[in-house]
Amino acid sequence: MSTAAADSAPTPGDDLYAVKVSVCPELRESLHLNGREKRGRMFVERDSKAMGDVQEFRQTLHDFFRALRKGEYLIEFGRGEGEEGEMRERVDGDEDVVRMFREAEERFEDAQGSGDEEAPKRPTAYVHILENPDFVKEEWKPEWMEGLKEKVEESQGWSMISFYSFPKKGISDPETFGENLRRVWKHFGALGRVYVAFEGVNAQMSVPTSVLPIFTDVCMEMEELACMENGINVDEVISREEFEKDRPFKNLHVRVRAQVLADGLDKGLDWENAGWDMTAEEWHNKVQEVGGEDGPILLDCRNDYETGVGKFVNAEPLGTETFKDTWGKLKERLEGVPKDREVMTYCTGGIRCVKVGAWLKQEMGFSNVGRLKGGVIGYDRMIRERGEGKESLFQGTNYVFDGRVGRQITEHKLGKCITCGGETNLLANCNNKACHKKMVQCSTCRKELDGCCGEGCKNVFVGRLGRTTSRTVLGKERVEFDPQVFDDVQGYCEEYSSGVGEIYGAIQRNTEKHLPTGAHMVSSGIQGRLLRTMAGMGGGRVLEVGTFTGYATCCFAEGVKRGGTVISLERDPKACQIAWHHVLAANEGGWGEGGRKIAERELEGGVGGTVEMGSGTTVEVRKVDDALVHLEDMAAREKEEAEGFDLVFIDADKGRLLEYVDVCIRNQNILAEGGVILVDNVLWKGAVVDADENMWGEGGEGDGGEEKEEKRLIKLNRRRRKLARIMHEFNGAVCRDERLEVTMLPLRDGLTIIRRR
Repeated sequence: MSTAAADSAPTPGDDLYAVKVSVCPELRESLHLNGREKRGRMFVERDSKAMGDVQEFRQTLHDFFRALRKGEYLIEFGRGEGEEGEMRERVDGDEDVVRMFREAEERFEDAQGSGDEEAPKRPTAYVHILENPDFVKEEWKPEWMEGLKEKVEESQGWSMISFYSFPKKGISDPETFGENLRRVWKHFGALGRVYVAFEGVNAQMSVPTSVLPIFTDVCMEMEELACMENGINVDEVISREEFEKDRPFKNLHVRVRAQVLADGLDKGLDWENAGWDMTAEEWHNKVQEVGGEDGPILLDCRNDYETGVGKFVNAEPLGTETFKDTWGKLKERLEGVPKDREVMTYCTGGIRCVKVGAWLKQEMGFSNVGRLKGGVIGYDRMIRERGEGKESLFQGTNYVFDGRVGRQITEHKLGKCITCGGETNLLANCNNKACHKKMVQCSTCRKELDGCCGEGCKNVFVGRLGRTTSRTVLGKERVEFDPQVFDDVQGYCEEYSSGVGEIYGAIQRNTEKHLPTGAHMVSSGIQGRLLRTMAGMGGGRVLEVGTFTGYATCCFAEGVKRGGTVISLERDPKACQIAWHHVLAANEGGWGEGGRKIAERELEGGVGGTVEMGSGTTVEVRKVDDALVHLEDMAAREKEEAEGFDLVFIDADKGRLLEYVDVCIRNQNILAEGGVILVDNVLWKGAVVDADENMWGEGGEGDGGEEKEEKRLIKLNRRRRKLARIMHEFNGAVCRDERLEVTMLPLRDGLTIIRRR
């Protein structure tokens, strides 16, 4: 299909038509559209199929408004953006699409001859998406759901399972596939942690044992999972009583990632060319042959914290802290080893050895590579179920990726307690959530340190216990730490960072006075210092999208190189006036006491303007109607005039952040070569963590049983949850964008640094 990227930002001279799309309120609600999908703008190439074929045009809509693929809808086009009484026409056939774009061309030509400065920069079609009143949605109820609920409720145990899949063609739309997995699996009462990416799926889960056969059949009917090389790996069964006391998984989390197993490799490999699987029985016999100059080399491909408490006899741990360290360790260990020497690899469940095997064969040239089918979990099951007379050659504890942390396989104590140095086979995570390190610790020391790795973490953890609250929401008890605990860390960072000038305190106070509901939006001292520092690291040009009351604007003006330029865009006239007052105060009195005294005067000056400060730096505050449109106009108009900005700070409409970033990335006259983008509020008061983990009712528990107070709290937090989901979706999108290098900092409300690769 020959259409432009849906949210690209074209420049004049291109052969693109703009299509402004709005979705009716009924569809917005039924399809749970985010802000970007309710109303937006996309672009279509001139002479592309989408300009004359209704099906191609619908596909273009789907590429931009992804949620529209979930339902039936009608398309209408008009002559404007939906004014009351506007005449619209239905788009049912190819001729309607042709007429829509022809009229857009005619309106554009008429506007160009009118001399109107507000005339569009390219032909623009206005499309309205409406609910189809004749569409009757069929109830989705496959045969396997018959009696499923009763089977789940009757189950006396839960099976711990894991599996992975690397489809040959990949997963073209991980987001949609992940949504489908959630939709299906919630009926099974399944819990767990699942990663979905283009390369495949990686899952660790718990499923009611009574429905595991049905669950397996349903999974194998999915094309993306049917290619599971080793099927579903079944670990131990936990009794219902034990499971309810301490669930290994609390919820069902299906998360989209760039990779299902982050490997750090520059290029992907053929995961089907990764050596051969050895059954647990074959492996058991082969392990006993390891050793000597010509015998197999047995490599443990897990990390240090895993190999420290358990491993196969004769195995050599690679000594890695993370999986990304594997490739260098393999080069070191196998240097000079003949390429036909047998190399055996194992890990917890098998997925790591697929990537290791592929790398050994394709990058290092080894021809005789085997891996343990099902990993340690599969071997343990063989010993328990079919290993009569066999003594386990895996000794100690197997680290597992759920709440159990470790499963003890033999009594061997291979690990050393990090506290006392004594022998132990116990694994745990530090109870101080700010640390949460994986550790080997004996039961005595764990009791003495309240489950923490040391006295420092114990003091923090015990202190927090005295400042926790709990409440029940949707039938779940939620323990919440006092925010003061986290403010303590923020305060410590502030204390041991350089201070800021007195004018910044005046900016904070003026904001509280004139815009009290937005006072929390002012940058902190430590964030302001970071902005000031970064402004001074580039070539001297800074663009700020979202001035608010000018705190960050002044930081940029203070930090930018002598003779630099700071341009700031703001939509709110009141905020714009306050910001301009602060810029003038800084220009007249500086950043210290003089600037503070002037800033404390009554507001004066207009709504924005331009000033050349004593340092030679030019600061301009622009009042704009739509920052995104203005940014696109800057991209077009200033192409020959400007060299681009070294730093772009975006603190604007959260629903359109992706569009802002895309405009910057696509236009070097907006973001200069080597420039960086900063995006503020990416943690959204910490609520993105709940959005990532689907803590708001996902998983089917508690539905319909809320008390009135719970409903009230949920309603009050609806906007917070909505914006958290928007920010979480943004964070995921930029992280997966292959054009971008992304670093997220947990500074204040979160700050993401983005640059082109």
